[in-house]
Amino acid sequence: MTAGSAPEAAGPGTRIYCADWVLPITSQPVSGGAVAVADGVIKAVGASDEVTRTYPEAEVVEFHDAIILPGFVNCHCHLEYGVFRGLLDNKNFGSWILDFIDYKRRLSPDDYLASALLGASECAASGITTVADSMHSGQSLTAIRKTGLRGRVYLEVFGIDDASLSETVSKLEATLDELQEQENGKVEVGIFPHATYTVSANLYNAISRLARERDKKVATHLAESRDESTYIKSGSGVLALDFREKVGWENIICEPFGVTPVKYLQQWDVYGTDFMAVHCVHVEARDIDILAKNDVAIAHCPKSNAKLGCGIAPLPDFLKAGIRVGLGTDSPASSNTMDMFGEMRTAIYLHRGTHHDATILGAADCLKMATMSGAAALGMDDRIGSLEAGKQADMIAVDMEYSHFTPVNDPYSSLVYGASQDDIFFTMVAGNPIYDKKVFTTLDGREINARAEEVKKKLSHAS
Repeated sequence: MTAGSAPEAAGPGTRIYCADWVLPITSQPVSGGAVAVADGVIKAVGASDEVTRTYPEAEVVEFHDAIILPGFVNCHCHLEYGVFRGLLDNKNFGSWILDFIDYKRRLSPDDYLASALLGASECAASGITTVADSMHSGQSLTAIRKTGLRGRVYLEVFGIDDASLSETVSKLEATLDELQEQENGKVEVGIFPHATYTVSANLYNAISRLARERDKKVATHLAESRDESTYIKSGSGVLALDFREKVGWENIICEPFGVTPVKYLQQWDVYGTDFMAVHCVHVEARDIDILAKNDVAIAHCPKSNAKLGCGIAPLPDFLKAGIRVGLGTDSPASSNTMDMFGEMRTAIYLHRGTHHDATILGAADCLKMATMSGAAALGMDDRIGSLEAGKQADMIAVDMEYSHFTPVNDPYSSLVYGASQDDIFFTMVAGNPIYDKKVFTTLDGREINARAEEVKKKLSHAS
């Protein structure tokens, strides 16, 4: 906006949100800023006196001691696993996934809906406005719509036995047909071949062809653990033995491929412009070249990777290679909370510590990854990720009325190093407040928590 702009007639429902700071992300922070919103779209961003002068008839909402910024983009999560938090805290990845299978088998579809609603409500209360969710039971889509979030729901696919390839693909197509009826302007459906150790090369290839035919986005867990790399390179380890026995695949031949997981998928023509790899912890320099060459986006999940003992992904190398990288919380089963502030801090501390370099990542870099860069990783940066006129009104407000914010010298620093999900008090998606003054407007939080407690009882006896 420029000073002296002619006043505009405020349309029906036009609101101006004012705060001590507004962080557009794509431009400099605005002290004493404001955002004008109408019809679900941002109309103006700038100094509060300029915005209110431009829209003199608009309703003004004052957020005192607050920072307004774009809603967070969670590039990888599993909403359906909300009730699993804290059950497997001290397990390495191989043992964790074996035990997790037992827990998953104890829940019904209704239980998974309760769990997904718990996850979706946590996202809304944490300032996450867009989720890229990997969905197995089918309940995440319902939970996202009920909560009012924006999202891409990736339908998980499993299948290592090529004798069932045709049947698996046919079932996938039928499920996509059903789910697409629930797509709208805020929610879309993608495909998620689970991982290199649960999806055969031929099924990966078939999914890639189907995705291109249907113009669907694809994502997969890739190079997450050393166990996965061992499985792909040598056909051995816990994923080749204990895991396959657990899921009933022990009689299917497991071939060593002698390459990294990233190279393995390249050989099967899996990558495309709409592909996102989740994790990419165990990658080599040539793997990074492959990912960059194929414009593969990456969902970086630092907390989950560290907690499961998987390692630390080479984030600085990804960024240096020009790869689109967004942050993901993964599921509460592995990272416990879906707190994007925690993910940002973990990323900074891990990479600065391992590189012995305090300049390796900054607060502004990580906040961009949690917003605009995350939107770019999902191919949504033309609509969301920053506060700009014409973009969707997905924004959040953070309460600064506490000692850990005082004084605010740099709003980026205050948010990334000092804030947590508990400091969010307002979340808006497409102009609709879904969490206001720490109260859900679309859900009954107490009912969701009570139902989650009931589901937890089923898990307490899991073996």
